[in-house]
Amino acid sequence: MEPNGGGDRRKTTATSLRVVDAVDELGGARLTEIAEELDLSTSTVYTHLNTLTDHGYVTKIGDRYELGLKLFHLGEEARRRDDRYDLARESARELANTTGEEVNFAVEENGRSIILFDEVSNPSVEGFQVGHQFYMHNSASGKAMLAELPDEYIDDVIDRWGLPRETTNTITDRDRLFDEIEEIRSQGYAVNDQEAFEGLHSVAIAVENPDGTVFGSLDVSGPPYRLPADTELVELLRPVVSELERELASSESN
Repeated sequence: MEPNGGGDRRKTTATSLRVVDAVDELGGARLTEIAEELDLSTSTVYTHLNTLTDHGYVTKIGDRYELGLKLFHLGEEARRRDDRYDLARESARELANTTGEEVNFAVEENGRSIILFDEVSNPSVEGFQVGHQFYMHNSASGKAMLAELPDEYIDDVIDRWGLPRETTNTITDRDRLFDEIEEIRSQGYAVNDQEAFEGLHSVAIAVENPDGTVFGSLDVSGPPYRLPADTELVELLRPVVSELERELASSESN
């Protein structure tokens, strides 16, 4: 039997996490804006913000609340949890230097596509998408990974996150998404045709672990007018993905 107050503690923790997410999604905000976003009273949100600020997860600058830099440290620790991610980063760098375009390595976690590495050919420039979470139905990386997962899991992802429209090209119909996933399974790569951001096109291929499960995905992205044809990008992606999969197998056997 759960001790008294267990349900209340879970509810309190869930609300604090919702507050952190709201601060993130709003790009920093005032107390009243956060309360309105969450449909909670300002007194409730104020209490949670004070606790989060005391623990470094949120910081107050003037009358606005922003994410605390402690989250940066925690994110870096999460990114270092698997030594094999270093192999993925090197593959992304290699591909960025070859193509001269932005290259991302993403993983799937809790039904979202999370960018771990965002590499560009200029080593002094850091890609803007590092650490960002994306819906899986409208990103090339997300769709490439979904295509490697069972249909039942894909249904669960859709049930949890929905199919929100972010551009006029976003797929918002379940049947249409499954049709595209079948096409991805057949051709071995996924395309994002300005479905998450206007003016951003990308092509992705999933990276598999030695046991056939999904490790992540590599994608090349850029403005449609500048990128070569999708088939040309695939020819550049495939050998890099294959080499990364060989390295993953080698690291597992050592």
